[in-house]
Parts: sequence; structure tokens; C-alpha cells
Amino acid sequence: MTPQTLSKTAKEGYLPVWFGAFFFAIVLWLFVISEHRYNYVVEMPIEVRNIREGKTLGGEVTPTADVRFTATGRAFLKTLLLKSISEFKLVLDLERVSTEYNFYLNDYFDKYSQKVVIPPGFELEFVEVVRPDSIHISLDDYMIKPVSVASRVTVEPSAGFILVGSGRISPRTIELKGPREIIRGVESVQTAEKEFSGAQSDIRTSVPLDLSFPRVVESSDTAVVFQASIQSIGERIMSEVPVTIQNIPDNFRAFANPSTVSLTVTGGVQYIASLEPSDIFVSLDYNHLVEGQLSHEPAVSVPADVLEWSDLSPKTVELTIRRLPE
Repeated sequence: MTPQTLSKTAKEGYLPVWFGAFFFAIVLWLFVISEHRYNYVVEMPIEVRNIREGKTLGGEVTPTADVRFTATGRAFLKTLLLKSISEFKLVLDLERVSTEYNFYLNDYFDKYSQKVVIPPGFELEFVEVVRPDSIHISLDDYMIKPVSVASRVTVEPSAGFILVGSGRISPRTIELKGPREIIRGVESVQTAEKEFSGAQSDIRTSVPLDLSFPRVVESSDTAVVFQASIQSIGERIMSEVPVTIQNIPDNFRAFANPSTVSLTVTGGVQYIASLEPSDIFVSLDYNHLVEGQLSHEPAVSVPADVLEWSDLSPKTVELTIRRLPE
């Protein structure tokens, strides 16, 4: 190791010592001057109390205020160190407010000094509210309204996989609570946008709701659970699928020959494994028959989650029609 490297290492080793000495000097200086009195501005939360039954805030209230106090340096040092874990607050009492009211803060707290809440042991003397100078309070009828949740989650399965269904969210309905004027026209809320690309397995995740309301509106839920079934694509031959004849006149009877068919369906392997022949609708419509034609090609309808169908066997069905005796 070169002399230059040793010198650099020694300097770096002294850095924590220098910082420690500097910090100790600052603390010592604060205690030396701590018996002098100073003015200091403290940010304090605003708490609204005693809202009338059946009423709620009609709009947002400034959450904090800047308040000037006078105290010794020691008291201010204690405030700086412990304020975050102590219950400092300004209280606005709405017991006598029915609809609207302007609180001029300095006049209000001069008259009700007990509403400036300072925890015991903090020797601070209230001087004035610096900001804001006033707060406007408006009250509205309290309303609870159920609204639906619309999903903005998209799923793109990987090649060879399929999304069975459209994805599910739970709960489908939430409750909004707050001022009637704000929530009475709200019919639904949306989830945040989220995309799953290249999915190869089932999805279950929490998705936040897009609750772009003022703070005076509360929601019974802030997120929903999104679930989607992702399955590999497969094929299955469905046999004994019944043929249905539609729109037969009352005085006729019709018979299909054969009365059942088979076909191949393609879709999610777990989903198509659960299908029954009755889930597939194969039909002939009497009103669409070609006169004099014995064999007819039936129409096939499969559930929405079947990707496709093919290989209908037989491709045509003979139809026997008889008139009933009068």
C-alpha cells in the first residue's frame, strides 16, 4: 500500500469522528441558548368535531395549519424531536353549524384557546395562526349509495393458452359514503388499468379502485380481487349431441335421422372436459327447410368459451315430417 493510499484511508477513517463531533457541537449549542425565548412556526393537523347527525362535510377542509408559538429553545428542541409522535392539533367544533360557516382562525382560537391542543409537558405559548387565515365549512346530507365496479383489467394469454370467461372481480358492488351532492350522481367506479401479457396460469390479484373523489367521500373498499382462468388449448370429440327441431306446426310431427351427432370442440382443456352434450345446441328450423330436400345441414351453437368447433358428423340430417290426424 502506497503512502498516498494510507493517507487517504486515514482521512476517510476520521470522517465519522468529524461528523460526530460537529453534531455534538450543534446539540450543545442548542442547549446553551435553550433558555432564550424564540418564535417558531409549527405545522399542526386540523380536526373537525361534532358534526350534526345526518350531516357530513360538503367539501374538503385544509388538513393542516401553520401556527406560530413562543417558547424557550429547550421547549422548541423537544417539540422538533417529539412532535411526530405527539398529539398536536387544532380543533374546529361544528356543534352549532347547520349548513355553512366561516371560521376566522385567529379570532376563533383567541376565544377558544382550549381548542389549540398541546400535549402535556410541551411548554409552548400560542401566538397566532399564520396560514390559513380562515376556513369555510359547508355541510351536506350524509348519503350511502351502492355503486357497481367496472373492470379495466386486460389479459393476453400466451400462444397455446386461452382465457376462459372474461375475468371476475370481487366485490362487484361497493358503497360510497359522503355528501349527497357529490355521490348521488355516481353509478359506478372503475378499477385501475392493469394488463397481464403472456399469461400461462390462473390469475388472482388485488387491483386498486380509481377513487378520484374528494377526501370527504369514503368507500367501503379501496381495492377488488381480480381472478381469471387461463388454460392450455385442447380438443375434445363430443358425441351423442341431440338434434332439436324448431318451429314445427302444431298439426305436424318431425323426426331427425340420426337424432344425435358428434363434433369436435376446441378450447381450454379443463373447460371443454366439463362440457355435456346438452351444452351444445344442434338444430333444424322447420321454417328454413328447402321444400323437396330430404337431408339438411343443421345449425350448431356452442358456448361462448369454446374457441371453435369442427368435424360435424354426419354433416347432414334427414328429416321425416308427418301430419297428425285431425
